[in-house]
Amino acid sequence: MTNTALPKSELTPDNCAFLMIDHQVGLLQFLSSIDPMQLKNNILGHAKTAKAFNIPVIMGTSWPQGPNGPTMPELTALFPDVDVIDRPFVNFWNDEVSRKAVEKTGKKKLVISGLATEVCAAFPAISALREGYEVYVVIDACADFNPLVTQVTTQRLAAAGAIVTTWVAVLAELASNTQENGTHIGILLSDHVGQYYAAMNNFLGSAANAKDVSQGLGLTGKPPIPAVGI
Repeated sequence: MTNTALPKSELTPDNCAFLMIDHQVGLLQFLSSIDPMQLKNNILGHAKTAKAFNIPVIMGTSWPQGPNGPTMPELTALFPDVDVIDRPFVNFWNDEVSRKAVEKTGKKKLVISGLATEVCAAFPAISALREGYEVYVVIDACADFNPLVTQVTTQRLAAAGAIVTTWVAVLAELASNTQENGTHIGILLSDHVGQYYAAMNNFLGSAANAKDVSQGLGLTGKPPIPAVGI
């Protein structure tokens, strides 16, 4: 029996596109399954992963003129050349403009995140799976009304054949080689994962080779790494 959730190959910067769906300021306020500051850092760390590796990004909104609100300003600032697609359909995949934007990338691996997981991430993920795409759902760059909803949705996605993953796992898989891409890992984790920030600051303040590592990360002559969430 074929394992439909087993990807044919690893994620690489050349074989995937990121779909960041409905990361809107209103939704951030009332989807409380994850701490809001942690969610913000997960979303931004995930988005900056795409930026670091020059991966195509498609962003969409649903009902931005209503309580969902506009896209997070941090995301539009990060991707000033990406047009946010406002759609009338609940399912991103049912919107022709959104779907054609995906097709235009030519990528068959889709890395999806969205608010809320149960609808904005799950619906297009399952639709794309039906059409033969390999789908990764970045569960910690998503949120729901409560943790039970996320748990149920995670099970549904896995049963449908999606690879349920996290933004750090996606970053690590894309980086692949720490000698070549350790800079991306070090900076993104220091910026958006509190435990790693603390470890990195301790290392840079005490290790004998701190200067070499700092230069490798491009931190020489810059202020200390900012605390996560501040």
